[in-house]
Amino acid sequence: MCRLCGELSQAHDLDTTLNIFARNITKIMGVKGSTIRLLDEKKQTLEIVAQHGLSKAYLNKGPVILKKHPVDQKVLKGQIISTRDITKEPHVLYLKEAKKEGIKSVLSVPMMVDDRPIGVVRIYASSARDFSKEETERLKTLAYLGGMLADKAKIWGEMRALIKISQSVSSSLSLKEVLQMIVENAVRTLGLKAASIRLLDEDRKTLQVKAAYGLSKAYLEKGPVVLEKSTIDRECLRCAIVSVKDIRKDKRLQYREKLIKEGIASLISLPLTVRGAAIGVIRVYTSVPYSFTDSEIDFLSALACQGAIAIENARLFEHIESEYKELAKDVWKWYDWGTHFPKI
Repeated sequence: MCRLCGELSQAHDLDTTLNIFARNITKIMGVKGSTIRLLDEKKQTLEIVAQHGLSKAYLNKGPVILKKHPVDQKVLKGQIISTRDITKEPHVLYLKEAKKEGIKSVLSVPMMVDDRPIGVVRIYASSARDFSKEETERLKTLAYLGGMLADKAKIWGEMRALIKISQSVSSSLSLKEVLQMIVENAVRTLGLKAASIRLLDEDRKTLQVKAAYGLSKAYLEKGPVVLEKSTIDRECLRCAIVSVKDIRKDKRLQYREKLIKEGIASLISLPLTVRGAAIGVIRVYTSVPYSFTDSEIDFLSALACQGAIAIENARLFEHIESEYKELAKDVWKWYDWGTHFPKI
């Protein structure tokens, strides 16, 4: 455990951290191998993020789709599942591959953060065995530590995204570039399907797309969002965060059928506000019905704030540029009506 803590203190990213963790779990537990899978709530799958002691062929056998895997459904509800001999269990999904890998016994424990399941830690033994109470408690403790590490790494990833955008906002005068960076980081950092930023037009009756990522050309060209026909956007422009868990059951959207056709199942809209007034919305989309967590909403709120700052900066620059041009015209009028350069 001391060696594990020492190695972890030198890791600076999620992949390195969890692979160090998986290697040490295998050694500490004295087993053939181990895996760490994190929950992708949008896809409802468990994705391998770290492993030790297992072949590439076994690891590439296929995804763990929750609805097809009752064991992991139970683990993610907080249960610890021990299987003495997987060859005698009907629930094992990849039994043929497990036999070829030389796996007999499996112990699975939940990886939790603040009583919320975020993944599964699994160890594999090459002979049929019963895991003792002490072994189970040890793995449970290690999984708890892994959950904290994964959560910290996720937070750090969000912070790096915000720092990158902040630097762009302060150094770039290209509003288009900054808004595009914001939607791309929303999708990539949180593992979402797509994101868009829409701004109010001059008459404040429609929302026009100014940046998008992950959406098809056909969907983007469907037309502007007319506020009169979109209850959700009217709510959002009153400076409220509006979340839709299942689009199929919500009639407040103007283009509900086109959203469904695009493969979008849920969304959340956050206002872009300047001096207390909403000027547009940032919207992110998922491919399955989904409830956004508080930390995800906090991250998206920070992105919305950065977007609003970028828009305000761009408008101030346009104002300054316009005033400069008017001043330059006046200067030329004052000095020989523009026929000679002013004498200094």
